[in-house]
Amino acid sequence: MLELLKPERGTAIVLMPNSSMTWKTNRLILLGMFVVNMTIGIGFALMGGWLILPFAGLEILLVGFGMYYVCWKLNFKQMITIEAESFTLQKGVYFPKEEWQWQTSSIELLKQPSRYRMSAPNLYLKHMSQTVEIGDFLNREEKKELVEWFTEQRIPVVKI
Repeated sequence: MLELLKPERGTAIVLMPNSSMTWKTNRLILLGMFVVNMTIGIGFALMGGWLILPFAGLEILLVGFGMYYVCWKLNFKQMITIEAESFTLQKGVYFPKEEWQWQTSSIELLKQPSRYRMSAPNLYLKHMSQTVEIGDFLNREEKKELVEWFTEQRIPVVKI
């Protein structure tokens, strides 16, 4: 997903994976699964099969951990800010964990076609000898929009 921002100076775009559900929705689904699972588990425990309760709890715990991990991975963001002379790329989940600052005049966007016809191309930002992949989680249409945005910002796009 692409989100255009208008900071005080320059222009910015935020890249983030498409997410169908929020963590709040995931918690509600997990709560529903817990209620159903424990109802069945307690029913079996009342009939003498008490050993099912720890496994029912462990199942909910593992499913909850998996849902949290996926939701956390889908909060990953990349923010690109272009000002008159400076270009900033930031990557992270809740705050920027990696950051690159370069001169705008020496940046290129490298577009590497995919091996498969219907797959999205790989996009890289190149500054001198340093290359950083961007938007690896975007789909084909979103990468096309991103390339158009770079073209509008007068950043050269080079096919490799």
